[in-house]
Amino acid sequence: MGLRKIVTAVRNAAGVRSFGTVADGKDGANGTNGTNGVNGWTPILAPEQDGTRTLLKVMDWVGGSGTKPAAGMYLSTAGYVDLKANAFNFNTAKKFGIFSAVSNAQGIATISFGSMFAESAAVPTIAYFGIPATAVGGVKVAPVAATLSKSGVQIKAEAPSLLGTVLTVLVGATVFVFAAEQ
Repeated sequence: MGLRKIVTAVRNAAGVRSFGTVADGKDGANGTNGTNGVNGWTPILAPEQDGTRTLLKVMDWVGGSGTKPAAGMYLSTAGYVDLKANAFNFNTAKKFGIFSAVSNAQGIATISFGSMFAESAAVPTIAYFGIPATAVGGVKVAPVAATLSKSGVQIKAEAPSLLGTVLTVLVGATVFVFAAEQ
């Protein structure tokens, strides 16, 4: 806001009818530049595995002026930390897989995840479906109670009987399980 506008606003607020004339002046010349400040340091980061976690560790610093900061700390959501336990896990790539098995004489398909989730913190999240060998009216698949583990799961395959709505075991159905690390 120019000086004229400020004076007019003050005059109007105070109820003054005449205050004289004020003109805006010309801009002056630019002043001299100040001195350069100290150059900041840039970290050299390297990934470091900590079990299933991927951390970023400060290996060194470059480009700065003055005393170089200490190296060896880890990046966290709150800045730099000394303890690995407090560092941010940059391993956002979760493990996942699609597994299949054929149901046996009891209608059970035993799905093995192998060692994929052995080091995971929890059992994987699963989704499943079945493709019947032969079935009329669709197929129902569901995990057998208390069988989900880091190494696998058992899924029971059933289909409606030909005579009614009673479900019977389905032998020879291919059951698919999508498993993802939590």
